[in-house]
Amino acid sequence: MRFVKIIDKINVLAESLLAIILSIMAIVVMLQVLVRFIFEQFSVPWSEEIAKYLMIWLTFIGSAIAARRAKLIAIESVIIALPEKAGKALKFFAHFVSLVFYAILFVIGIDWFQFGFTETAPVMKISKSYVYASMMVGAALMMVNTLAYLIETIHNKEDIRGAVNDDDVDLI
Repeated sequence: MRFVKIIDKINVLAESLLAIILSIMAIVVMLQVLVRFIFEQFSVPWSEEIAKYLMIWLTFIGSAIAARRAKLIAIESVIIALPEKAGKALKFFAHFVSLVFYAILFVIGIDWFQFGFTETAPVMKISKSYVYASMMVGAALMMVNTLAYLIETIHNKEDIRGAVNDDDVDLI
């Protein structure tokens, strides 16, 4: 459980980083709209580029937080329809497949990160490795967050099937 507590502390930092990224992105996009439609004599050519790069970071870090909470998109109807043991086994298998996918994404992210040193952003002239690092960081966070979720679920003897226990989910 020490591992889970460490991951949760990292996630507090990640959530704070998400809030900062989202705030900066909103300000930059608002500035871009103001300049484009109201202050037409000015130009902020970097705004679209930075908003795009921030969105990429937002997506990967946000996905990692969602993985920790087991809130990534999934088709729960099959798991709910199965008998309890089969549903739990299928859910564990799905998390295992996700871990394999995150590991592959991490390895690809390393390659892209290294490739990014050879490219620069067209407007801001920064190394694209800053952008490509998001895949590697996000995949690493998704792996440890999925592991933390599985450890916590097993330790607390919770039902891993997820939506079965969500009070906020309405089954039609």
